[in-house]
Amino acid sequence: MSELKVKFLMGPAECNDRNIPAYSEEFLGNLSEALGEQVLCADMNEVKAQALPVYFIASGGAERGFEEVYTETKEPYILLTTPGYNSLAASMEIMGFLQEKGLKGEILHGSPETIARRLKILKKVAEAKERLSQMRLGCFGTPGGLIASDADFEVLKKVGGMELVLYDLSELVEEYHKGGYPENSYTEELLKKGYVPEETKKALHVYGALKRLISKYNLQGVTVKCFDLLESIHTTGCLALAILNAEGIPAACEGDQKSLVSMAVLQTLTGESGFMANPSCMDPETGEIIFAHCTLPIDMPDKYSLTTHFESGIGVAVSCDLAPQKMTIFKCDDTLKRYYAGRAELLETLHRSDLCRSQMRLRLEDGTEYFSCRPISNHHIICKGDWKEVVDEYFAGI
Repeated sequence: MSELKVKFLMGPAECNDRNIPAYSEEFLGNLSEALGEQVLCADMNEVKAQALPVYFIASGGAERGFEEVYTETKEPYILLTTPGYNSLAASMEIMGFLQEKGLKGEILHGSPETIARRLKILKKVAEAKERLSQMRLGCFGTPGGLIASDADFEVLKKVGGMELVLYDLSELVEEYHKGGYPENSYTEELLKKGYVPEETKKALHVYGALKRLISKYNLQGVTVKCFDLLESIHTTGCLALAILNAEGIPAACEGDQKSLVSMAVLQTLTGESGFMANPSCMDPETGEIIFAHCTLPIDMPDKYSLTTHFESGIGVAVSCDLAPQKMTIFKCDDTLKRYYAGRAELLETLHRSDLCRSQMRLRLEDGTEYFSCRPISNHHIICKGDWKEVVDEYFAGI
């Protein structure tokens, strides 16, 4: 079982009940059961080494102890409290102290289940921020025809730690001509589909080229100006991006830098692969939008088939089928200040001939007004499950 280590703080022994340690141990045991991981008291070095440092305020009088150590960690200050021994009262005093200094903090109080639910979100967000701050994302080609999908590399690095690096698309083309791709469960599955073998293999060589460049440059995500591949190598990046996203490597189409950042944020926060898609048509009265694109992570659909790329009629694209379920729609900009996270119900997948090959009709909980009046460019990212609360928490702390 994994562990969450907390800094135990209580008042002077002469001023507190000697039963506090035993009471605290029982409290942490109940919390561990609700959380699904061990919550243990530890020294400050172990606590601050975690993505989410937590202070366990076990009793009244713990305020001075907190004052002595709080500078060893950064905000937000998470204060774990119990329903006894003036734990909550001491935490209120600490919160007042933090507010006077302009620092963020939060008191966790309530049943073990209530606290555990909140802790899971805070821990997931803290760990995601740590991973994102170390990400190196490769852009093979610029956004091209897109006029609002490039990112300010310096701003992104400053606010989120993510590093965007631009490479010439010719390097990917050169790597493609070397040939070869990993033989794994995904490539085997795609070849077994029996779709025009020579075209499938050409598409898989794009995957192989990207995998080698990802390794060469130590990249954790990529975007590819894929429409330019149609002319230079007469195939698409659709299968390559479908596999990479299924492998947990955010991979965006059309050189779209903002979508790459959005995919990286969403995948890191949720652990779910993301479908980058165009909002193709919407109904303001029903709150429904049809999203479509020619590729999606191949671990996402219940089943899929292969066909040609929509706009060009060449290469290999993916057409999907998914059962109705809860989804999250997401997009952020490069400042990480502006974002959209919406809950949605997948109503059905479609197979219209006038849209990109993978098509989803979703009903949005908050309707279509954002998309009509203030969308963050065209492409948006869709993943399985309801992750709005986690996404909102991430951006609340930026």
